[in-house]
Amino acid sequence: MNKLIFLCIASAVVIFTVIVLNISPVINILGTSWYNKSCKYFADKHKYEKEKNYASQEVKDEVLDFYKKGKSVCDSRKAMVGLEYASLNINVVCGFICAILGLLLYLNVGNSIGKITGLIGLGSGVIAFVLTLVYIIESGIIFTQDVVNKDYTTFGSEYNNGASIRIDSDGAFLEWDDSKKSYVCIFYKKDKKDSLYCKYSDYGNKYLNYNSDIEFATEKKNYKYIDDYSINSCQYQNNPNSNPGSLITGATSFYEACKMLDNKDAKYGYGANKDEKIPYYSSSSSSQKEGDCDKIFYAKSGQDYENKNDYDKYVASLVLGCFIILLDIGLAVFGFLLFKEGNGTSGSVAIK
Repeated sequence: MNKLIFLCIASAVVIFTVIVLNISPVINILGTSWYNKSCKYFADKHKYEKEKNYASQEVKDEVLDFYKKGKSVCDSRKAMVGLEYASLNINVVCGFICAILGLLLYLNVGNSIGKITGLIGLGSGVIAFVLTLVYIIESGIIFTQDVVNKDYTTFGSEYNNGASIRIDSDGAFLEWDDSKKSYVCIFYKKDKKDSLYCKYSDYGNKYLNYNSDIEFATEKKNYKYIDDYSINSCQYQNNPNSNPGSLITGATSFYEACKMLDNKDAKYGYGANKDEKIPYYSSSSSSQKEGDCDKIFYAKSGQDYENKNDYDKYVASLVLGCFIILLDIGLAVFGFLLFKEGNGTSGSVAIK
């Protein structure tokens, strides 16, 4: 029975690893954008900026922290690249070897290789388990904490390379605050700019992908999503990341705009001075008020599922990776059992 279980586990390791190879983040989503980067650049940039004079120590510290974080993120991404290739290749190679040896044992073609098969299974399982576990942890951290397309090359423009603002589960990024009598950024956190931008874990949001309620928002209940400049709807028209001034006049970044709203230094709304919610109407030609905007939406229309596909691949790779970890443990355990019950020498193979 141990021989059959060992064979099944080794075969499963190969099958599930091949699946992960075809959906894994670095190989299938990120491409060469990570492992072609030189992390030494950020260390050199940090050293260069440290020797420069700034208007204030506060600004200098912010710049130095930026490039220090860039070095840390680059190292983390490089580690994930290496771990992904190493763990998946080790699982495929070791799983295949163990599957072949397990098949020979199960068919009683080589009973005398029981001990060496068990020893190989034990060693393979332990090595693959450690590598896969570290890879899944690193991959999970990046999945939940890394801002997609954030660039650490130039201070002040790190979010200008395609980073998307983070939206709520209903597509909103601003909500009404009664105490401030204004709309404020839902995900704003003081001194945490990254909180306003999408991580890979946010890409499952249906409003970041094709959604019929937005694309074909012709019904009265959906009119607050309509992209129509001629009415006061709840749908924000511009990209607040690339054009923060359109959100709050005078803001130099989306984070700065959110900070101004939070500190009551500015207001969002038509006229920007009214302490009231923005109304929306049932159609562009109607003067009949349909309701007030409790939230301001940035759910852009579109026809593709690129974000959702990347999200699904990433989640599937994490789930299957955890399953492979369990299989590696099983490979090590049953390899140990085969090693204990093995008989004969490990040198010759008996052919019936």
